[in-house]
Amino acid sequence: MAGRRGGASVPTLILASVSAIAISAPALAETVRPSLNLYGMTGLIDMPSAQDQPDAQISLSYSYFGSTQRRNFSFQILPRISGAIRYSTIDNWGQNDEDTGVYNPNYDLFDRSFDVQFTLLREGEWRSWTPAIALGFRDFLGTGVYSSEYLVATKTIQDFTVTAGLGWGRLSRTNTIGNPFCEVANSFCDRDNDFGEGGKLSADTFFHGQNVGVFGGVEWRTPIEGLSLKVEYSTDDYKREQKSPSSDFEVNSQVNVGAEYRIRPGIIVGGYYMYGSSVGFNIALSGNPLRPLVPPDFGTGPLPVNPRAANAPMGTNWASNPQSIDQLASALAEILNAEGMRLEGFHAQPGGRTVEVAITNNRFQSDPKAFGRTARVLAAGLPASVETFRITAVQDGLRTTTVTINRTDFENEIARPNAGQESWDTLEISGATPHMPDNAWRREAYPDFSWSLVPAPFLTLLTPGDPIRIGLNIDLDTNTYLAPGLFVTANVSQPALNIPDDPGPSETALPPVRSDSPRYYSGYAPKIPELSLNYLFKLNENTYARLSGGLLERMYGGVGGEILWKPVDQSWGVGADINWVAQRDYDDPFGFDYYDYNVVTGHASLYWDTGYYGLEAQIDAGRYLAGDWGSTFTLTRRFPNGWAVGAYFTLTDVTEDDFGEGSFDKGVSLEIPFRWTVPFETRANNTIALTSVSRDGGAQLTQSNALYPIIRNYDRNRLERNWGSFWQ
Repeated sequence: MAGRRGGASVPTLILASVSAIAISAPALAETVRPSLNLYGMTGLIDMPSAQDQPDAQISLSYSYFGSTQRRNFSFQILPRISGAIRYSTIDNWGQNDEDTGVYNPNYDLFDRSFDVQFTLLREGEWRSWTPAIALGFRDFLGTGVYSSEYLVATKTIQDFTVTAGLGWGRLSRTNTIGNPFCEVANSFCDRDNDFGEGGKLSADTFFHGQNVGVFGGVEWRTPIEGLSLKVEYSTDDYKREQKSPSSDFEVNSQVNVGAEYRIRPGIIVGGYYMYGSSVGFNIALSGNPLRPLVPPDFGTGPLPVNPRAANAPMGTNWASNPQSIDQLASALAEILNAEGMRLEGFHAQPGGRTVEVAITNNRFQSDPKAFGRTARVLAAGLPASVETFRITAVQDGLRTTTVTINRTDFENEIARPNAGQESWDTLEISGATPHMPDNAWRREAYPDFSWSLVPAPFLTLLTPGDPIRIGLNIDLDTNTYLAPGLFVTANVSQPALNIPDDPGPSETALPPVRSDSPRYYSGYAPKIPELSLNYLFKLNENTYARLSGGLLERMYGGVGGEILWKPVDQSWGVGADINWVAQRDYDDPFGFDYYDYNVVTGHASLYWDTGYYGLEAQIDAGRYLAGDWGSTFTLTRRFPNGWAVGAYFTLTDVTEDDFGEGSFDKGVSLEIPFRWTVPFETRANNTIALTSVSRDGGAQLTQSNALYPIIRNYDRNRLERNWGSFWQ
């Protein structure tokens, strides 16, 4: 229900996806995208521009010059809104020691920051000659090291892109004019740069300061394909980076020049001469959820749909003959298995006019495609007397949604040009009943066992002293199904490559419910992230429930339960979960003695599919692992192909001082479907969490079998958005 935030190290195959950008087959042709600056946002070199990326574009970039390194993750959130999360290292920043107060000139700063940019006007949108105009906020949710706002305009003139803008805060250090907002109120002339622990919205500093900087530059796309040259005037003087006596970075000029080369769509490298003193470097990897890395291989086509013959036998005696039912269900199960579906149950109503099948989709990322393939199998294999197909989707043992299809309509629609819309208009969708009738045919396969053994690269970010670490685990994931909805999950992880050592206990004013998470990922001994018994079931057509017990996640074991009310025709749902958990030992998979800590945690949750660009909102309110009370707000953009990019923040009654760096919990999550990177069908997804820092306030329990993610894709709104794949 609430809370699925991981620890400091998150097993993920995002690295495989990023690498695939570089090694995949030749990419589909695309329009040359605007380039990224050293902050990972669309721009010149160090300055921003008013251009935006294609909708949903995702980029990972790394830049370096002088004493500064930046690791950026950026996303075109909506067609006119882009954002970035950044982790920077600034060598020899210099700072007073917190314990002794003695100044340390060799202190290296590890800084986290968030950016957002709004496109106010696209190029040529108002008049053919008008430029693009954007309003941006840099480091608006960080420590304030890069805090700045800007209003920028960009115009393309043949092969040249010209940019000019006004900057406040850090972008107002040189080439300045007076701040026009000072004429509105004297308070605008003062800018407070003390952000405390950071991580707070710095709205009270927006557009403040005595001066405004005027910056600009030009990008030239040369006749050499993929090569661009850039020059800019920067209004950032990097004064703070030069403060420490140990710093060897100097600013001798405000003019930066550089060259960038697009190796292929998705990979750009750049070299620069920065501030008259330093050589800089940038590499950016980009992909788009709306465009797969490799062309799809549709494999074997679906079964043909042939209308029943006018003289087809319409006898119905088979519907009351158990032997006929068993033979028919077994034959359908074999055909469906070849299509990637598993037949869980089969029931023919008396009279032989209506048949219900329950299926688990093991193959297709798109569930409407699974419904369509199943309908084709039923049309080919059921007796001619059957006029109504009822197809119920089963996920993790839960009966979710039933799609009712009229067979005659189905047979007639296949040849029509608007078959997709007609099929949607003529079907019925309802919440599935908790169980099939007692006399239904059921798959006899319990106990049933499934497993996977996969390499699991992981990316450790945002850890001071070790800002980025790439390593490898080998993960064995198993599920033993004892009955419908009842199963044991067992996961074993073997650290294999570049595993960190135990960093020791964290310094925290709260119970170390998450700040000690790096200890649980350290060392080469095998780990057991999960060993749990779970029971998922329905109370009625709209209400789902779950009971779980055992080692629930890497850091906690205990017992818990969850309930969810989500009608299939409704865009929102509500739920609640409650758990009693104890903190596991970091060095003993079955021990609970080291921390001797337990807590009751739980949340009430509201889920809402907004229907706008795939945006999904979630609010969780309740008690967290450290015993604090508060709420988590999550906004996620989900794509029909399984991609999802989300951001969240949590506010609780933990004070800023007790929480520590970052002031409150916040972060970004990313879900990547394997289907995006490979030519064959698969439902496998991988998740990475980019958190600002692992802290104890607002920490939630990770639950691998939470109900809403299981049933999310089976309501009317999501099925309709993806129904175009029904006939594929």
